[in-house]
Amino acid sequence: MILLEITFWFGLFLLFYSYIGYPLVLMFLNKVLVRKIALKTETMRQLTVSILIAAYNEEAVIRGKLNNCLALNYPFELLEIYVASDGSLDRTNEIVKGYILKDKRVKLLDFSRVGKANVLNQAMPNIKSEIVIFSDANTEYLPDVLINLVKHFTDEKVGCVCGRLIYRNPGEIVSGKGESAYWRYETTLKKMESRLGYVAGANGAIYAIRRELFDSLPSKTINDDFMISMKIVEKGFKCIYDENAVAFEYVAPTIGGEFKRHIRDGAGHYLAIGNLLGLLNPFLGIRAFIFWSHRILRWLAPFILIVLLLANVFLASLNFYQHVLYLQVLFYVLAISGLLLVKYKKIPFILYVPFYFCSLNLALLIGFVKVISGNQKVTWDRTERL
Repeated sequence: MILLEITFWFGLFLLFYSYIGYPLVLMFLNKVLVRKIALKTETMRQLTVSILIAAYNEEAVIRGKLNNCLALNYPFELLEIYVASDGSLDRTNEIVKGYILKDKRVKLLDFSRVGKANVLNQAMPNIKSEIVIFSDANTEYLPDVLINLVKHFTDEKVGCVCGRLIYRNPGEIVSGKGESAYWRYETTLKKMESRLGYVAGANGAIYAIRRELFDSLPSKTINDDFMISMKIVEKGFKCIYDENAVAFEYVAPTIGGEFKRHIRDGAGHYLAIGNLLGLLNPFLGIRAFIFWSHRILRWLAPFILIVLLLANVFLASLNFYQHVLYLQVLFYVLAISGLLLVKYKKIPFILYVPFYFCSLNLALLIGFVKVISGNQKVTWDRTERL
């Protein structure tokens, strides 16, 4: 019984620390350790830049993406735009070829269908610029994005810079609201981690790296953005965040589409652990602290929730734990109620939070099951957006 109580309280502590305690520790470290250093942009040498867009059947958005890239505020002769087509079967390649005739900066790399990680592996040797900016085909950049990302590379210790992604949700979809709220929470963490030098993973929509630091991705990689950025951190280079480098994406139009994306991301996270074992070393200091706190413990959350519920059931003979069990059951009832009402644009906050929290962790759990069962495919299908 004592062992069960220890297990219960230790699991509860880990869960609390992962979502609430860690941000509080970051706030403290930011106050104690961080001092502001101004970038000397006036002496910055302008670097050659390539934007790399991995695309699969993106005819609906690729024209808008290329127009957006060509309108960015950066010297004409220093910018190239590569579209790496992963065996697209629609008009994606045809549309890109039309742009190549109009602007020499646009390039098409046409590959057979091998999955995004393998497409990036094949594309990178073709790129000779100093900085590579990875982007999604459905992402829209503000005009000054390149300047805001590239300026940080005046610091030779910086290997990766992540921009700020904002989700658009014009249809007021409930799952989209949850995604936007959660992303604002994640953005707050990124800001504080960045001041310490190491953001726990870039977002594929908008991040830049020194080309020379790119390592070929394992063929089964799913979260290429996370792997690329964290491999750079593993080497000892900084990965920082710039909130002024802004990109926009639309949320998925259905809860099902968003949930499928979270499952795939979850599977990718568990696969990544085996390739980032070096970051588990506590002697790496702040790098390992951030990786453990922001990533490993978060990915353990679904299993901790299961342990908490089972331990609580066995402890229910004790009056205190009986009341705690009632609270746990109530929480999951609220989550299910939120699911039943998700088709409505507005659901009460008391249902909205349990629903989205449980949805995220269920997606992680399913992703884990797909990994250990070998059912997670490497190739990807584009997520429909509003």
